[in-house]
Amino acid sequence: MVKKIFLILFALIYIIPLLIIFTNSFMSMGEITRNYGAEYDLFDHGRMAYTSYVRYSLVPERITFSQYYTLLFMTPMYLDFFMNSVRLTLPIVLMHVVIGAMAAYGFTAWKFRYKEVIFIVYIILMVLPFQATLVPNFIMADTLGILNTHSSIILPLGFSPFAVFIMRQSMKGIPSSIFEAAQMDGANHLRQFASIAVPMSKGSGASLIILTFADSWAMVEHPMVFLRDAALEPLSLELYRIGQGNIGLIFAASVFYMLPMVWIFLYGQAYFEQGVKLSALK
Repeated sequence: MVKKIFLILFALIYIIPLLIIFTNSFMSMGEITRNYGAEYDLFDHGRMAYTSYVRYSLVPERITFSQYYTLLFMTPMYLDFFMNSVRLTLPIVLMHVVIGAMAAYGFTAWKFRYKEVIFIVYIILMVLPFQATLVPNFIMADTLGILNTHSSIILPLGFSPFAVFIMRQSMKGIPSSIFEAAQMDGANHLRQFASIAVPMSKGSGASLIILTFADSWAMVEHPMVFLRDAALEPLSLELYRIGQGNIGLIFAASVFYMLPMVWIFLYGQAYFEQGVKLSALK
């Protein structure tokens, strides 16, 4: 019982800020200005101690959709930045799944010399912080002449050792007798990959999609380094600028920004849990 109470309280720490963002997105601009546009003195004794705070409110006095109307119809640049995030995220997720699954199948089904040594190199690359590869990727993008384009972000981020690792962990659990039986029936590696390896690894694939989407959707460092044209930047960089001078827009924009991540997690939650469990056991 104590454990459940602790977990509930711990979950509320994360949920309450999200609830504030969601409910405040339906507040009128007047209420938002009263709550967040003014500062109140908590202590002011001879100007010796001074602390200011804002007045948080979870329930709006009057529900209105004015912030969403302003965001979607009066702030067209928001949709442009939103689509930039889509153009960056979807190719990265697709490349992670396709390249990761194909490489994982090679490490699982093929037999070649130094296979385990090469995989250990993959693991070393996986534990390296991405900042360690930021400068080499920048130099390579500059050499290829793709700086200040979405390709300069998609190409280096499209391959991930983590994708290979999580898919290989799943494929290792497939009995070798299944692949041997398929070979005896005349199935080549492409048929085995498409008909056996991929269907039996869909849990890990779903986990990979969710984790990659969340990481790519919230990317900040790579767009800051590789993009110089503000019109190409994703929403993760422009979110705070949209609401400059209009605090209410920040709440509405944040809700729309969270929706794709919430939707994809809820849709694939069962597969995500299954994939994490399988990867942890193998």
